[in-house]
Amino acid sequence: MFRKPKDETVQVQTMWEYLVRQERALRRNVLLCRIIQPVGAVIFSLNLLLASMNLLLYLLPERIETYLVKIPLLSSAVQSLPHDSLSAAIWFLILFAFVVPLAICGAVAAGFYIRHYTKYRDAQEPLVGTPAQCARALRNRAETVYELRKKIPRWSVYPETGILTGVTALIFVLMFMDYASGNAMPLQLALAAFALLVSLFVLFWVYALLMYAFSLLNSLYYLSPGQWKLYELYHKLDAYLEEVDPAEFERRSQSGT
Repeated sequence: MFRKPKDETVQVQTMWEYLVRQERALRRNVLLCRIIQPVGAVIFSLNLLLASMNLLLYLLPERIETYLVKIPLLSSAVQSLPHDSLSAAIWFLILFAFVVPLAICGAVAAGFYIRHYTKYRDAQEPLVGTPAQCARALRNRAETVYELRKKIPRWSVYPETGILTGVTALIFVLMFMDYASGNAMPLQLALAAFALLVSLFVLFWVYALLMYAFSLLNSLYYLSPGQWKLYELYHKLDAYLEEVDPAEFERRSQSGT
């Protein structure tokens, strides 16, 4: 019933080394994620706001500029940006909104990786003991790794998206108020209000998709095994413990677990 599997020592040692590496990497990634995701989101949001206003300034120069000057801080920041051509505005959006914050987060991540390499370059953590003791150590380590993986949060992009949409909406609201103060008919006002709502709805989801794309790219700096994969590994090693440890098998048989 408790036959020793073939090449058990090699398999156990290989698995132990894998779990040790994963635990160290996940401890680094949990902290790294909690730093670069909020920092990256703030930088990306500010840059995307300026770059999108710059693009609008090219697409609707006269209308946007008229109302943009009513927001002095935003106007002074956007006026100096390149919007002489559509290609210049789009390339500026890509470089300024995506490349710059990713480069900053990459520099932070590089610092973490260098520190991690220096700390664990010569670190040894051997696995010793009886087959049952080794199996229990593997199971416990796998549980630790799984719990660490659960601590890497999934970031929501909607708060930042709402703020971006709200700031950008000021321009459109000012345009609507100016239009409504004229001699527009009620039906025209209703159509203009509907067009405003549709525009803001589309703008919200465009911002949300861009924010989500940035969040995915930023998460590559702390790429980790899937949570489900580590969960399966834990149960596999838990079953292995029961297989090689008669006392554990007996305990579970008596308790019915």
